[in-house]
Amino acid sequence: MAADWEPSYFAFVMNLPYDISADIPLPPPVATCGAQFENCVRKNPGGTLLLAVGLGLVAVLAVRVLTPAPPRSRAMCLLEDIQQHLAALAKQGRHAVDQGADSLGGLHLDRTFGKLSRRFKSLFH
Repeated sequence: MAADWEPSYFAFVMNLPYDISADIPLPPPVATCGAQFENCVRKNPGGTLLLAVGLGLVAVLAVRVLTPAPPRSRAMCLLEDIQQHLAALAKQGRHAVDQGADSLGGLHLDRTFGKLSRRFKSLFH
């Protein structure tokens, strides 16, 4: 069964140096460029890996930027609308409480309650 396989398969599996251009007839400029690229990759494996990772990250970022946002559901829109209205009501309620506290401070209730408490004490003394 191993005799049926081509030698290029074993070179690939065993990671032996294998000349791709020997199998595929390429025009001379392309073959020269391919050989130069292969030599560069063999001389700089770490840089090649970093370049591949960088290109992968750029591709992922490009895909994420170019994909449209998922459509928002009607329920989410309604919930956000309710949240905005509740925030507005809370702001109005806080303003009303502040005004009420200011108006109670302006009535000088401490004097009135002081007089009532003195009258109440005088009833039992």
